[in-house]
Amino acid sequence: MLQALLPRLHSAGIDVCIVLDTSGSIGESQLREFVSEIDALKAQVSARVTLHACDHELSPQGPWIAEPWEAIRLPENVTGGGGTDFRPAFDWIERCGQRPDVLIYLTDAEGEFPPAAPTYPVAKTRLLYDSTLLTPFV
Repeated sequence: MLQALLPRLHSAGIDVCIVLDTSGSIGESQLREFVSEIDALKAQVSARVTLHACDHELSPQGPWIAEPWEAIRLPENVTGGGGTDFRPAFDWIERCGQRPDVLIYLTDAEGEFPPAAPTYPVAKTRLLYDSTLLTPFV
């Protein structure tokens, strides 16, 4: 039997959850840098991005979702300014029953992590120092 590959109207993409650190040490210019990095990622891979903001708690304005063909825009008046705690973002993903292909946490500092590793890959990136850190459970 002869088999053929037929073109599709869509391509396979990945589901990425990105959390922006909005703690007191992050300013407007750093948030714009974070969004620039997200756009660079989206230019390289077909990704549906679920974006959230968190300092010691999740922003009540989020999450924001961008399909692969949509650009990421920084939401206006993102709340924050407190300390850094990573746990609310992990708890939110668990409560929503999400299983992203990867969680990327854009931050400038250390913070409190959940006690156990999630079931999905996590990358915590310190853009301000141009280095990638490993999470405690990688």
